[in-house]
Amino acid sequence: MRRWRKYDIYIVAFLLVLTVGCFIYNHHSSEARGVSEYSTALKAYKDNDFEKAYQEFGKVPQDSSLKHPALFRQARCATNLGRTENAIKKYKKIVNTNSESAIAPISEYNMAVLMFESQDKRAKHHFKKIIKKYPTSDYAIASNYYLGMIEAINPPKNKKRLEKSKERALEYFKNYIDKAPDGRFAINSVKAIKNLDKTLSNYDNLLIAKAYYANGEYDNALAFLQATTVSESWSDFAKTEYRLGDKAKGNYYAELGLTKHASTTEPADVYEVIDNYITASATRKDGINKLLSLRLKSTGADYVSYLYCSEVADSASKSDCFKAMYEKYPNGQFSAEALYNLFLAKYLQKKYYDAQRLGFLHMRKFQNVKSSPAVTYFMAKIAFKLKHYESANSYFKEVITKYPDSYYAFRANYNLYKDDGFLPFLALKEKPVIFPYRKSLDNNLVVKLAYLKDYDFVEELCKKDKFIQSWISYEKGDYTVSAVLARNAMEEQSVKPPFDDLRWRLIYPLHYYDSVNRYKGNNNPIILQSIIKEESHFNPYAESSVGAKGLMQLMPSTYSEVLSKNNIPSSLSIADKNIAAGSLYYSGLKKSLVNKDLYAISAYNGGIGSVTNWFSKIIYNDTDEFVEQIPYPETKNYVKKVLRTYWVYGNIY
Repeated sequence: MRRWRKYDIYIVAFLLVLTVGCFIYNHHSSEARGVSEYSTALKAYKDNDFEKAYQEFGKVPQDSSLKHPALFRQARCATNLGRTENAIKKYKKIVNTNSESAIAPISEYNMAVLMFESQDKRAKHHFKKIIKKYPTSDYAIASNYYLGMIEAINPPKNKKRLEKSKERALEYFKNYIDKAPDGRFAINSVKAIKNLDKTLSNYDNLLIAKAYYANGEYDNALAFLQATTVSESWSDFAKTEYRLGDKAKGNYYAELGLTKHASTTEPADVYEVIDNYITASATRKDGINKLLSLRLKSTGADYVSYLYCSEVADSASKSDCFKAMYEKYPNGQFSAEALYNLFLAKYLQKKYYDAQRLGFLHMRKFQNVKSSPAVTYFMAKIAFKLKHYESANSYFKEVITKYPDSYYAFRANYNLYKDDGFLPFLALKEKPVIFPYRKSLDNNLVVKLAYLKDYDFVEELCKKDKFIQSWISYEKGDYTVSAVLARNAMEEQSVKPPFDDLRWRLIYPLHYYDSVNRYKGNNNPIILQSIIKEESHFNPYAESSVGAKGLMQLMPSTYSEVLSKNNIPSSLSIADKNIAAGSLYYSGLKKSLVNKDLYAISAYNGGIGSVTNWFSKIIYNDTDEFVEQIPYPETKNYVKKVLRTYWVYGNIY
């Protein structure tokens, strides 16, 4: 046997490198061709040229990561061309070769629906498989509807089997309604249940009533509620009557349920009824007082007490009210807020040791609740006043780290680095809103589809990801919906990502920032941008219940006055004119209020007369004491929201 020589090793190494190089080249070549072919096919698909799209999607290479999306699109093309069997084959290929992909459940579901529509008995097997394999998916929920229809439209002739088939159908339809009362098949499920001609239980009637209510059919909801037990469905009766405009009946069911049956009702339903009851009253105060007179003893009692204490104007009385509430409901749903109000009252009274004791209790008892950032922040201020400077700085840093997008993070930053001034950010560097994830599952398949602008497919694959839904709304030009969706999604995150995370840009985009800079005058443009975001969520046609209009929500009288006093060109767009007028109005407020943004922001919401009145009525030594004692809850929250938004914009951009 010939011994290996040195040049033999070099040859083998060269061949190995060549092989790997060819593999990498071919892989990249396949990916590049895949992107090119998919892009061409997608254009044809969007132009409704399904025959051409089908052929072009078929050219995507087998080893491209876009092959399965291409197969999916081919199935859609075949469906649109009426080639059902061809579509089923394409879907089946995806399911059989890539069952763990995000495309698999939607492919199997679409395949099962096509089988159902063509009366193919295999549909039943696939719908059951979807429920078993993807139990929490929307496809599993919808599969219940189709399984119910399969049982209902093909009834066996044998009487005993017929009854069992009806029972199965009823359970499938109920499962669908229970999980998706406002779903696209909810009313169809109700109609199918009626056709089954089965005796319905109290629970069945209540489910149907909820489906009708969720779909805005309140008369039908009420009809089915009549067949239920009031003790179980009082909250549904109350909500339905309120929707139908019968306040008297709504109040009747509300009072009956709140006094007798609230303990067995979901808290969210109880709170909703309480809110409806207050809205139906002559005034908010009247509604709260009437509820308080009912002397509630179960679910909802602490909420009514909390609402009552929040309405008390006198600070001493408010403190006593929250003290009594906390002692009565120490573990209630609103006990954290009650304890926070007690804590803050002691701070404002300069009883720092008492406040500190309550702060320690709050931090120990309640983790990451609504009032946690404020408590941590004021614990820092207490420590500073007690000359525990290291502890104070530690608390300030904790606020910034744990609650980075809060108003109190903005205030903590100021206390740590006062050299930067009250408003440390003066301008923003524009960055585009792009797809919110740099990486995703499925070998970054969703990211690839996003950059190929296959929005419909991305939307289907990521129905439950609100950030992606937000991005799709953004790409379609619906900026208001986009910002709100992303904001709600971020609120659900227990740990907030760093500010370079792309998801923040969806919540805080820089719409109209060019115009803001153009018409800012002597104002900080980030404050104006923050006002626009909080006032209108970038909707230039927004109109409030009291008549305020546009991006900066100016009252018509204010808008006309500013336009008449200043030389604002009539040729400007609606958005630009509103921004120009809003900026001038804000400048006027600021000039009249010792040139301070804090007071100008307060006046923008609460009115300049109110703010000047507060100067003589509120006893305060610093910014925090002023803000926390603003007597209008709406204005207090508005100030915090605008300054929080300013802070986050500065950190992102």
